[in-house]
Amino acid sequence: MSKTTVASFNEKEKAVLLKERLEQEGIRAEVYDESNWQKFWFMSKPLAGKKIRVEERDFDRAREVLKELDASAHEHAMDEAVKCPECGSSRIEYPQFTRKFITPTLVEIFCTTKLLDKEFYCEDCHYTWPKEVKAEIERDILGWPKEA
Repeated sequence: MSKTTVASFNEKEKAVLLKERLEQEGIRAEVYDESNWQKFWFMSKPLAGKKIRVEERDFDRAREVLKELDASAHEHAMDEAVKCPECGSSRIEYPQFTRKFITPTLVEIFCTTKLLDKEFYCEDCHYTWPKEVKAEIERDILGWPKEA
């Protein structure tokens, strides 16, 4: 049966703890580590590479359980998850490119030459955002940079 991601983490330990909580609720889950894939194929520092995956038939129930665990005063299960700043989902990919066939190799060439930037990608709302937020320079009323 096909599996789908319900949460993404930077650290494996946090993902394992949440996987165990899902299993206590009767949902079979696995921690899938794609950090080696990110490191070698995309030549990226692994981010959001530890995925908690469940079978598709359990997906909706798993999302509800995660929401309840996160709302619980003593658990805050999703505090360490990588979340979309737009919709709050933890179904995140980094970098935002497809993992299929030759596309990652071609895209990595563009990233290495600085033609493209690697960003986080939300699988739910399709929002992308940079790894680091660049500080906006202060501008005048016409949009010109202010003199220091």
